[in-house]
Amino acid sequence: MHSPLPCALLKHGQRLLEIYRRYPQDFGPEKLTIPRPDELPPDYRLGIHKDEWGTTWISRLEGLHGQVLDYPIKNWEDLDSYNFPPLPSREFIDKLKARIAQTKDSGLFANVGFNPGNYFERMQWLRGFKNLMREFVRPSPRLYELADRLLDYCLQSLELILEAKPDSISFADDWGTQRALMVKPEFWRTFFKPRYKRMFDLVHDSGAFVLFHSDGTIMEILKDLAEIGVDALLPQFSCHDLEALASEVRGRMCVISDIDRQWLLPFGKPEEVENYVRKVVELFGRMNDGGLIGRGEVSVDVPLESVEAMYKAFRNYGLYS
Repeated sequence: MHSPLPCALLKHGQRLLEIYRRYPQDFGPEKLTIPRPDELPPDYRLGIHKDEWGTTWISRLEGLHGQVLDYPIKNWEDLDSYNFPPLPSREFIDKLKARIAQTKDSGLFANVGFNPGNYFERMQWLRGFKNLMREFVRPSPRLYELADRLLDYCLQSLELILEAKPDSISFADDWGTQRALMVKPEFWRTFFKPRYKRMFDLVHDSGAFVLFHSDGTIMEILKDLAEIGVDALLPQFSCHDLEALASEVRGRMCVISDIDRQWLLPFGKPEEVENYVRKVVELFGRMNDGGLIGRGEVSVDVPLESVEAMYKAFRNYGLYS
């Protein structure tokens, strides 16, 4: 699976695309393109921009995800007049159907996202991170109102996207810091787990798989994610002991690898990248009957030599007859 950030495509251009061409992926779309800065979404565009949800973003580098500068629900009275953005249009769904059909006809696996694919993070970006964390300590009825309104929106959005018959749907919520889960596991299980399950059940009922990404340390909820139907998990490798992580997911979920992007990919030598990939293949591929999808996120700080070494190692150690 190819996973370049827009900033890396803007920096390296055709040189990066040529590496991807030499090591083709199994997931659509078939071809990556270099984005135009003015076509980037608000949270990736240089400067200050507001998205369709009313959240204002600031980014100091073109193509790199920004930070929330302002959010629309500053107090609970704002929720009374807040309107969610329009659901996907019929025209959008029809175009998506054609794109997914083309992806499948090309022999590729059609994985798509939906709006908003990040349930917990969208709550933060609407209410403000600090405010939301305080609410988690002493939940109010308005917190449940926001959560349920957003869940209803997600389910409606998912139903429309699933009409296009993708192979899988991507979800993404960063639940961990570098050292621990952001909330008590007990609260996560009572508040978020059942809401995720409703979304995952809808995906499975439509015959698609659930792909779930979460940065940070999330060891405490791995079994829960498997229990409610995550088929493929993309955790942040650099926050975990790889042996312990492999032991926890073995036989429960397919793993989408996250070749260490904090230290190894930007600062390591090509031979170190190769050895790391070989270890990942052994731990999460050959020793995990859930399977492994080889992936490494490429940001603006990753040299092309490391990208080449990563995909070459995936090909050398990850292929089997």
